[in-house]
Amino acid sequence: MLEIPFLDEIVMEKTPETARETAQQDIVTVLEARFGDVPGDVVEGIESIDDHAQLKGLVRLAASCPDLAAFRDAVVHD
Repeated sequence: MLEIPFLDEIVMEKTPETARETAQQDIVTVLEARFGDVPGDVVEGIESIDDHAQLKGLVRLAASCPDLAAFRDAVVHD
């Protein structure tokens, strides 16, 4: 097996916090690619979610929702 020490360091640095932040950023990136600018309330709603399973579901929703309003309904709770 090929040993790549710096890659091992990168993988080992993945903490639950960095995994959460990465998932949150990925969701925003997908929404931006599909719909353009993402409003602040939607970004704040995404950033308020800590649950990994919920974030995973939101990645799927961001990729499949018909419009930004449908996504907003899932994450922004007034």
